[in-house]
Formats: sequence, structure tokens, C-alpha cells
Amino acid sequence: MAVHRTAFLVLLLFSGTVLLGSKVESADGKACPRNCDPDVAYMVCPSSGHRIIKQVCVNCCSARKGCKLFRNNGSVKCTGT
Repeated sequence: MAVHRTAFLVLLLFSGTVLLGSKVESADGKACPRNCDPDVAYMVCPSSGHRIIKQVCVNCCSARKGCKLFRNNGSVKCTGT
């Protein structure tokens, strides 16, 4: 009886390890601060029809994929990934 109980616990722990391991591998792993970049004046996103979005609180890390962040002088600072 004790052998069956031990085998069951080992199998349960192994199953949990496999499931948790698969979740970790599929995680994005991108640590991104949520602070505003004062150097960003506006952004343009494909989802907005390439219209200028002003008064944004984003940084290069937190911008959505495809969005371009611009400085006051009109130069591109970065593109969201």
C-alpha cells in the first residue's frame, strides 16, 4: 500500500513539474517598466489607421507591436515589438 501511495505522489509531482515547465517555456519573458518616456511626443500605430496619437504614456518597451514612437523633432525613437 505504501509503495502505491509513493508511486502516486511521484507521478503527481512529475506531472505538475511537466505542466509548470511548459507554461514557463511559453511565457513571453519580457520585463517591461510602465513608466512614461518624456522623450516621446506622439505615436503612430497601424491599428489606428496611421493617425497621430498625442499625449501618450508609453515607452519603447510598452508600445504595441508595429507602433512607432516619435520625438518632438519628428524623428523615430523606436518601434514597438
